[in-house]
This record gives sequence, structure tokens and C-alpha cells, in this order.
Amino acid sequence: MTESEVSDDTEAAIVEAAYRALCANGYADTTISAIAAEFEKSKSLLYYHYDDKEALLEDFLRFMLDRLESDLTATADGDPEERLWAVLDRLLPPELDEEGMRFRRALLEIRANAPHSETFHERFSRSDEVILGLLADALRAGTETGVFRPVDPEETAEFLYATAYGGLERAVTLDDPETVARTRRAIRRYLDDCVRET
Repeated sequence: MTESEVSDDTEAAIVEAAYRALCANGYADTTISAIAAEFEKSKSLLYYHYDDKEALLEDFLRFMLDRLESDLTATADGDPEERLWAVLDRLLPPELDEEGMRFRRALLEIRANAPHSETFHERFSRSDEVILGLLADALRAGTETGVFRPVDPEETAEFLYATAYGGLERAVTLDDPETVARTRRAIRRYLDDCVRET
């Protein structure tokens, strides 16, 4: 399906239905029928646009990752430390409820399929590129303004992203949201001790 083939409100309804189905069932048990059951418009409309869940989830990922990129890019001005935490807050939300945990678990399951799906791989590669770029830009701006010590922005961005993603992965696979809080505290200590100019 292309963006021109479906109206914005229908696309939003499809995305919402996919979100609810993924939260309820996880990736493996989400079927096109499960998504259709959550779809508030005509079921035939959903089946008209999609043959299987992979095609639907490819569009779902495109929509979600485009929105993430748009939201994060909107924070690309201002205080470098605030910019850095705007990205980290999206990766490791300060508050993560049960629905948020279930959704991130489903996204992790989808990401695990990226080696077997060129489209999934492209979507996650693009989101990683955006996230790493925004982290590096914030670190670079912080160094230039004297907020941060001189650090390698790309390497530090990789470290922060890997740490944040690892904490989130542990939290959702072990069903332990406290891991997110511990990882956030560890990142804050790292930034205070190794990155922020004293």
C-alpha cells in the first residue's frame, strides 16, 4: 500500500488497530484477523489494502518511525543537554506502564525479524541512524558551547544508545520496568561523571 492509496484517517485507524493488536497479542500471535478485530472501520477495507500481517506491519513501522523521527527532529534546537534527554526519554521513558511494556516487547519481536525482512531491516536501520545522529548532534553542540567535555560524539552516541536499548530490552524481556529506571540512573551518572563539563 502506498500513502496515496489510503486516506489519512484510514491510515491512522489501521495504525491504531495494529497498535492495539500488538499490545494484546505480541508480534508472533498478531494476525491480520486480530488486527481486523481491532479495526473500527469496515473489515473489508483492511483486507482490501493488505494480504498479510507482514505487509501491514511494514506500513505500521513506517508510520511509527516517521512519527518518531519527526518528534525527535523537532527537539533538535535549544539546550544540548535537554536535546540529549529528549532522545533518551523516548528510548527509556521515565514512566513505562504495562501497555507501554507490551508494545515495546512487540517492537522488540518485530526487530528480531529484521534479519529476515528487508523492509523491517531498512525501517530499523533508518530509525537507528536518526537516533544516533540526534544524540551525536546534541553531544557536538554541547561540546561547542562548553556544556559537555570534548568527547567523540559518534562513539558516545553509540554507547548511550546501546546502553539505553540494552536496558529497555532487559526490561521488556524480563517484564521488569525497574530496569528502565536503573538504566536511566546509570546513564545520568555517566553523563555527570564523564560528559558534563564541571
